[in-house]
Amino acid sequence: MKNKSQIIFLLLALLAITACKNTWSREDKATFYETCTEEAKPWTGSPEKATTYCDCVFTHMEKRYPNEEDALEHMDSLAKDTSLLNCKEMVLRK
Repeated sequence: MKNKSQIIFLLLALLAITACKNTWSREDKATFYETCTEEAKPWTGSPEKATTYCDCVFTHMEKRYPNEEDALEHMDSLAKDTSLLNCKEMVLRK
């Protein structure tokens, strides 16, 4: 449940900083990574694992929703997306 709330938090953070755009801008990717890694550091135990987690989440999210507007519109389904939920499990197994 906490993982779902983390994903929703990250997407809400993007919503707060982004206007309607057709792609993931460099700035929005950077903001996503900054927010994501800060959220993930406490439970991953290291900056490297946090970055690995965020890479996984962003890769899956970008594949499914090539532009940030679509991702923001589908926050509920992203929070339930098993690919994104598996990112946490993958990082914790390492």
